[in-house]
Amino acid sequence: MVAVVDLEYIAYRHRDLDRAEAFFTDFGMKRSDRSDGELLMRGCSSHQYCYVATEGEAPGLQAIALRVADAAALEEAARLPEASQIEAIDRPGGGYRVRLTSPDGLPFELVHGIASVDPMGMRDPLTYNHARSKARKGTWQRPDLEPAAVLRLGHVAILTPNYRENAAWLASRFAMAPSDVLFDNDQDNQIGGFFHCTAAEGWTDHHTLALFPAPVSKVHHCSFEVQDIDAQFLSNKYLNARGWTPLWGVGRHILGSQVFDYWFDPEGNVVEHFTDGDLVLSGRTPEFHQVSDDSLAQWGPPMPVGNFIERIPFSG
Repeated sequence: MVAVVDLEYIAYRHRDLDRAEAFFTDFGMKRSDRSDGELLMRGCSSHQYCYVATEGEAPGLQAIALRVADAAALEEAARLPEASQIEAIDRPGGGYRVRLTSPDGLPFELVHGIASVDPMGMRDPLTYNHARSKARKGTWQRPDLEPAAVLRLGHVAILTPNYRENAAWLASRFAMAPSDVLFDNDQDNQIGGFFHCTAAEGWTDHHTLALFPAPVSKVHHCSFEVQDIDAQFLSNKYLNARGWTPLWGVGRHILGSQVFDYWFDPEGNVVEHFTDGDLVLSGRTPEFHQVSDDSLAQWGPPMPVGNFIERIPFSG
């Protein structure tokens, strides 16, 4: 077992890197580096990059990269039966990785030693006047209409026809544990779940990886954290004005509580802005939830579960 501490980046092939850079710039990232055939985009955190776009004629997922705590963990990862040997990462920031494949054949990487960079500034969180608590006095709430500055890659959701096998793999390979579990009609019929990193120190994201039921295995979406709910709504307005294609939002999820907004990138992959997500402590006993349309959101535009899983916009 190799305990992972967080996500590092996600990598996709794109047919047009110029269009990929235009979208992810409007989405709130900055170019970290661009060379022949590869584009690295970063957020405001100290990570070198959180999104990798590699030029290629066959668009698709290249890797979901998770960070381990030290070199010893990477050496342990290389001993897993489905893993590669340790190899150097030939990108700015260097580092090392071990490649491995999930039971469904999805490409994962465990990484360590990528050099950090200076964080970039982002606007302060807004101060809200609540019904019984007025913290903002004599100042106005007028944030700019602009891309929502992305902080980091927060989670990746995966579709799978084999929930139990993949849930066991996440636990046995990465020491990940469920925060919440989805079932259909009977709690023994578990079909999905939200998994946190037990190796993270203290409080950690409600989920770093999620598994959703579907006939075919692939990434459903990757999700990037922004500052607050106003950033969400203003970014939604900005991306619409720029002509990009929305999937669903703005709304608030039930499991994880995130305020969400989903968009299609130029290749049809789904990316999400989120803010105000739940935190959990390792060792949490998972709760079980019947999957239904009502389990998706506390509020927001209507979205049937089937449409969400199939990534089909809904208006009704």
